[in-house]
Amino acid sequence: MNHHVNEEVEDRALLYALGALTQHEARAYREHLDDGCAVCCEELREFEDVAGLLGIGAPEAAPPARVREKIVESLGTQTRGDAQSSSLQEAAPPQSLTIRAGEGMWHETLQGVFVKKLFADKKRGTVTTLVRMAPGARLPRHRHYGVEECLVLEGDVQAGEQMLGAGDYHCAMAESIHERLSTINGALFLIVGPRSYEALEQL
Repeated sequence: MNHHVNEEVEDRALLYALGALTQHEARAYREHLDDGCAVCCEELREFEDVAGLLGIGAPEAAPPARVREKIVESLGTQTRGDAQSSSLQEAAPPQSLTIRAGEGMWHETLQGVFVKKLFADKKRGTVTTLVRMAPGARLPRHRHYGVEECLVLEGDVQAGEQMLGAGDYHCAMAESIHERLSTINGALFLIVGPRSYEALEQL
């Protein structure tokens, strides 16, 4: 289909050459050209030549110094921010901790007494520890520097005149003195308490 050049034809060719038509409008215009409209093809060819020169027609210009400084500063801030964010992610503590029954290291601290440290809470100054005592093993009389919580998991534990069994909970307050601990058949218990104690006797 052919038609005469008019303002609408020129506008449509110009917008197409500049890539300013919507996807739907551009498709329709392309189909119109494919139908063999010589007028529009000629108009488009002229506008495409002009549009091609626009990219090289403008002279090079350096940005003002203050603009360049702001851009460089922005890039530097972003880079430092990314680095700090990455560093914080690497240094971030884990959200949870799991130690399986067969994991961790047991250390014999006294004859027949084995401990396995599970977790150290630096903020509270406490340590969570599993203690396993062989039958007949003993722990010396000692003073607590902080509150100590104990939960017996297996066996029997005698603390002074108290006999504790599986499921029993015992809490010793700060500065309290624990009498000698012993077990007849062996025991396994969980301790949450201070990092160290004051031994009041030698076994």
